[in-house]
Formats: sequence, C-alpha cells, structure tokens
Amino acid sequence: MTSVRVSRDRLLHGLTTLVVTTAMIGVAATPASAEDDPGWVNGSLNDVTLGVADAPGRTVPLTLSSTGATQPRVTLDLTGLAGVATASFPDFCVTEGTSVTCPMPPTAVEEYGTLTGTVPVVFRAAPDAVDGARGTLDYTAFGEQTEAYARQATITVRSGPDLLDMVDEYVSGVEVGDTRPVPVAVVNAGDQPAMDLRLTMRFSVGLAPASYRNCRYGTDQVLATVVVCTVRGTFAPGQRHELRGGIPTRVGPATLGDKRITQFVEPLASAGPLPSDVKLKSRDADQALRLRAVGAPLGVIPVEVNGAGGQTYLRGVQSAFDIVAQGAAATGAVGDTVQVTVGLRNKGPGVPDGTNSGDTVGAFYFTPPVGVTVVDHPSDCWPFGGDEGTADAPATWYCDGRGAVFPAGTSHMVTFDLRIDSLTGVAGKVEPHGRYPRVDDNPGNDVAPVTVG
Repeated sequence: MTSVRVSRDRLLHGLTTLVVTTAMIGVAATPASAEDDPGWVNGSLNDVTLGVADAPGRTVPLTLSSTGATQPRVTLDLTGLAGVATASFPDFCVTEGTSVTCPMPPTAVEEYGTLTGTVPVVFRAAPDAVDGARGTLDYTAFGEQTEAYARQATITVRSGPDLLDMVDEYVSGVEVGDTRPVPVAVVNAGDQPAMDLRLTMRFSVGLAPASYRNCRYGTDQVLATVVVCTVRGTFAPGQRHELRGGIPTRVGPATLGDKRITQFVEPLASAGPLPSDVKLKSRDADQALRLRAVGAPLGVIPVEVNGAGGQTYLRGVQSAFDIVAQGAAATGAVGDTVQVTVGLRNKGPGVPDGTNSGDTVGAFYFTPPVGVTVVDHPSDCWPFGGDEGTADAPATWYCDGRGAVFPAGTSHMVTFDLRIDSLTGVAGKVEPHGRYPRVDDNPGNDVAPVTVG
C-alpha cells in the first residue's frame, strides 16, 4: 500500500472547498424542495328552476372566490343541459363547443384577503323541454397549481307560475318618528300567469305598518308585526308589479338598532300554511293593498332577483333606552343561607332586539359579595370561565338572556342561594353583559351593588 502525505494547508483548503460546495448545493436545492402555497379557488352555483316555452330567462349568479391563487377561473361543461336548457355567459368568458371558461370577473372585490366575483349566467328552457325535464351543469373552479374542485348544479324545467320578490333595500339615516315607504315589488318568472297571490310580511318590533282592508295583522313571540295580505289580480309571465308609493311604516320609539322587514310572495292557489303562533285579525281601513303592472314584461329576470323572499333593511336606528342593573341586599348571620334576586330592567322606550343575529338579549354578570359561597343557582347561569371561586375570591357568574327581545318595562331577574361564611362588608355587583346594541343613554345605573350583612 502506498502512503500519501497531505500537508496541513492542502487539507484545510480541501475542507473549505467541501463546505462551500455543500452550502451552494443546499441553496440551489431549496427552491426545488419547497413549494409556495398555491392558494385556493372555489365556485358556487345554486340549482335552478325554469319555466317552459316562453317563460323569462333566469339570471343566476356563479360566485367565484379565491385567496392567493394565480389566474383563478371556472370551467363549465354544458353537455348535461342538452334538450333541457341553454346557458349564456358574459363576454369575458370563452366558449369552445360545450365547454365554457370564465376568469375571475373584472368587477371582483377583495375583502380580508379573499377575492370574490360574480359571473351572471342566463338560463332559458330549451325549445322542446317539457314539464319535469332535468339536466345537470358540471363546473370546476381552479387556478395555476391549485387543487381543482368539481361541483354540479341541477337545472329543472317546471310549467306554472313562479312568483319572485324583487325588493332588496338597505336604508340608512332612519330616525324615530319617521314614516318610511316600504317597497313591494314582484315578478312572475314562470310560463303561466298567477291568479291572485299571498303577500306575507314581518315588521320588527317598533315598526308600525299602515292598515289595508285585504290584509290581516298579528304579533309574534318577538313582538314583530306579521302582515298577511290576499292580493287579487292576474300576474302575467315576466310582468313586474309594484305597490304604488310602498307601505307607509312609522318608526316608533321602541325601534332600536338594525331592523329587517321581510316579505314573501306565493301564488294564492298553492300558498303554504299561515304563520304559526300568530293570531291574525283584520283592521278597519279605507284602502286595499293593490299591486299594479309596471313597464313592459321582462325577457330576462335580473341576477339580484333570486327567490320568493325579499327584505328592506334599516340600519342603526338611534332610539333612546335605559338598561338598569338591579342589585340586592340580604341580611343574615355567619352560617346562614340567604337568597338574593338580581338582574336587569329595561326602562325603554327602545327595545334591544337580537332577531337579526339569532342572539338572546338581556344577559348579565353577577359577582357575589366576598365571604359567601353560592350553594344554589338558576339553570341559565354558570361561572364565567368555569371556575366557581371561593368565599375569599368569588367567581363572576354569567346569566344568559331569556329571549330575542328585551321589552320596555320588563325585567330579567334570577335568584341565587348564598351561604354566609364571613361578614366582610365587601359588596358584589350585577352589570349587563355587553352593551347591546350600544351603550344606553344612562350608563351611570348599569352597575348595582349586592350586599350581605
């Protein structure tokens, strides 16, 4: 074996070259081994029902959403629509045979890092489509290097009337004492006329609609006024009908925060059951609610009209109100168990209303005095944070609200049983949970003491 002697300088030079070369290899390999997040793209298109023959076309929104993706787009396969329906697309889409590709619309809006746009697709029944015909529309949303999501919408052809509500309004600057005209507008998207219709409306607590002799009125469990009207007439395919001047609606002092007025239209002959748990009664009135034809019949129903329900949304009505904390004082000796009844009272006139969000209102916090132990409590109250605390450091209890509205002049009160372990003289308190829908007009009475002595 031949021995080779390497000098120290040559050895160090070789090691340095090895380290540098290895580092360069690692740097060059990094981009190939670590891929950037390609983002995601999603598309959504609801099922569609069309009238046969000469019914108006229906414009349906295909919603395209994307976060961090390059060239987001959607491809649609029209094969499954053959003999059932046709589909038309905006000019920015590209059609090749039975395949259509639409990029993210130029009107797309970015919010919180997500880009969202609407592709309006106009559907019409095929010339020979019969009642009950059904087809499918397959579509896939994707971007460069993203995972593709394939979905499907069902297109159905039905003969008969198809009433749609055309109202979707958002109104700001409404004040207590105003009388607002609430619009009513409907269109028949079917192929057959509708003979008479039922209009059902719901006005949130505080709103008082005008009286009509062909309507009945009632109040539901959340103090909303429910109105059911029978409107006579012939509503031809494609014809828009409106209530001239709208329904005069007074904004009363109980109106507080955001309010939604809903409306729902349906052919009288096929109308569903009346609203449950509401006693409807007629009112004396000098006028009837009538819908009159406006303009020429529509050949295509616009994209914003997509169902039998509509709404008028009133933003941020600033009515006055005062939520008052209700404390308590109990007397007893060490070892006794005493009761305290605590809660909130709404002096009004505004009525906090959680029906839009689905939340309950009137919730509050109760902190017992130092020196007592909670030995019994209501079922809708529990320790905030899950810790019941001790007599030296009592926990704060959260008590849930009891409904979607907190009527003026009412109270939400609950009773706790407290064992007196020591008489410290350190009071507890009760206060609202949050300030819904805003801080009330007298925040100085929002906290009340609870004492045991």
